[in-house]
Amino acid sequence: MQQEWYEENGRWYHAWQKGLYMYPHDEEERHRMDVYHNLFYDKAGLSLHSARLIPEVTRRPRIMDLGCGTGFWAIDMGEQYPEGEVLGLDLANLQPAQIPPNVRFQIPFNFETPYWSLGQDSWDLIHMQMLCGSVSSWPNLYAKVFSHLRPGFGCIEQLEIDLEPRCDDGTLPPDSYLRQWYDYLVRATDQTPKTIRYSHNTRQALSQAGFTDISERVIKAPYRAWSTDPTAFNIGNFHQTALDLCAGLEALSLGPFSRVFGWSKQEIEGFLAGVRAEIRNRSIHAYTNIHVWTARRPLAR
Repeated sequence: MQQEWYEENGRWYHAWQKGLYMYPHDEEERHRMDVYHNLFYDKAGLSLHSARLIPEVTRRPRIMDLGCGTGFWAIDMGEQYPEGEVLGLDLANLQPAQIPPNVRFQIPFNFETPYWSLGQDSWDLIHMQMLCGSVSSWPNLYAKVFSHLRPGFGCIEQLEIDLEPRCDDGTLPPDSYLRQWYDYLVRATDQTPKTIRYSHNTRQALSQAGFTDISERVIKAPYRAWSTDPTAFNIGNFHQTALDLCAGLEALSLGPFSRVFGWSKQEIEGFLAGVRAEIRNRSIHAYTNIHVWTARRPLAR
């Protein structure tokens, strides 16, 4: 029987279709995902879904969570819509054992396969969150999502973090460790089939896939709690927790830097020490952007 997990540089990775996903699937990563869930739907004040959910009167709503991670969003949706059917899909089994009766998880599932046997034209809402670094072709993924949504009513909702550091007051130097980290990360993943670089062509790609009513919301996410705005302050506190205390910087960097650049773990950790120091520095007012997209499949394309 094939081993389910393997260890590399002190972190654990899922062994199914080894190398398909470059980032860890272990307890530290589970904690990081849960912190981001709280950041999005508590600290940032996002609703579980912004897209309209309009199921058929004669049928319970069908909700899909594509790349569900720890399954918290799917579980919360199952509790919010007890009459609904919620399906979570992911490569690794990171979900809790106790779940609502209307929620199920299909594990392992590779959403990059050419065909899904999930029921075309039948889903009311398909949710995707933090998939940058997991997708080789956004147009192909959007096409499959489009074909599985219910014509006229089915909606896609996508939440992504653009990791590129931004700063509006000049406190983040051009040669900062944080900027270097992002540059190295995109350079490394650009050499793989699945770049972690956020796509600024999302609106065009959704439109070309056939979606209408395309909407985008952008939320600033400080790298630490430096903002005087209470919401941004809380977002920054959780963002720093995810990247620093939950070893998120390490999780994002180990695979790309070691496999693509050939760096040792010691070299990676030495470099990340400089990044962490800047994130912890209150005088550096850096942030990144969270993008929330919604769109609808029209009745006829």
